[in-house]
Amino acid sequence: MQLPKEMNALVLKGVRDFSIETVPVPSPDADEVICKVDTTFICGTDPHIINGDFPGFWPTGFPFIPGHEWSGTIVQTGKKSAELGWKEGDRVCGISHCGCGYCEMCQKGRYNICLNYGHEEKGHRQYGHYTPGAYAQFMRTSVKSIFKVPDGMDLEYAACVDPLSIALYTVERSRLKPGDDILILGTGPQGLMAILCAKAMGAGRIIAAGSGERLKKAEELGAIPIDYRTEDVVSKVKDMTHGRGVPAVLECAGTAKSINTACLAASKGGVVSMIGIPHSDPSLPIKRMVLEEVELVGNRANPNTAQPTIEMLMNNRIDLTPLMTHRFDLKDFATALDTFENRKDGAIKIATKPNG
Repeated sequence: MQLPKEMNALVLKGVRDFSIETVPVPSPDADEVICKVDTTFICGTDPHIINGDFPGFWPTGFPFIPGHEWSGTIVQTGKKSAELGWKEGDRVCGISHCGCGYCEMCQKGRYNICLNYGHEEKGHRQYGHYTPGAYAQFMRTSVKSIFKVPDGMDLEYAACVDPLSIALYTVERSRLKPGDDILILGTGPQGLMAILCAKAMGAGRIIAAGSGERLKKAEELGAIPIDYRTEDVVSKVKDMTHGRGVPAVLECAGTAKSINTACLAASKGGVVSMIGIPHSDPSLPIKRMVLEEVELVGNRANPNTAQPTIEMLMNNRIDLTPLMTHRFDLKDFATALDTFENRKDGAIKIATKPNG
């Protein structure tokens, strides 16, 4: 396909300094494709990147195009990607991580913690974080970071595969067994998606700690709500479990208090599976964690869970529509970001449309 030479993209020029600008359309390397972007969702990480919370890391420099929860259609293939079976017209969704493919971690399938992280010359990428992302009309990506969208699945729906597969990975890492109670701390998009994944995986009681409208949404999705602002989460969980605590805890808030609460609410031998990233390291009840064998597991992204997520969506094990609340043209990104950050009108997952 003959592509235009230029496209519109969200360009981050500095801390909180962004605009829609005209930039060159990228060309694919051998193992890459160019996709016409259908939808890019705002991720909770995006405001942190825009606000400069990870200086010199996400991104490594300016100008920069963020965005990593996306879907689209392949419009151009590199030589190797074509030989691997990718073709123009394929409908795909993407994830942010692309491991080098050669290091020990990549060989183990743990490309999310690739030993060559940050070294694009060695083949590593992280789209929308330090590698140009999907808030643009066209997206350049390695075929290692895309998945085919089945017929019958809407592309906007498929753009949520990245965050939903992260939630699935977080639940899996808690070693949840069918019938187990689970506590989810935080009722933002990741916490709400974790509720859906835990339910699909056969959890017993799903307890969610949060506040406000999002806690109400958690209850609508089937969780037992605890308002952490008015109730003691640990005491409430202990009361519900005859003093034992729960075997699986998901920490999706990323605050020092929430992480400490997670470690106290877990049962003996319980697992705290953590996806929240705190601004500073918290104090932990280490004595209890050692004597009662409470495990704290860190999780990064979604290695090997995107395809299972697609299958769960296609088989109606999970319904994301209650979380998909708003849609904006990319040109209105400032309004979309304000709606997301300030949770206006019940905002949860906000879609942007780079091509209208």
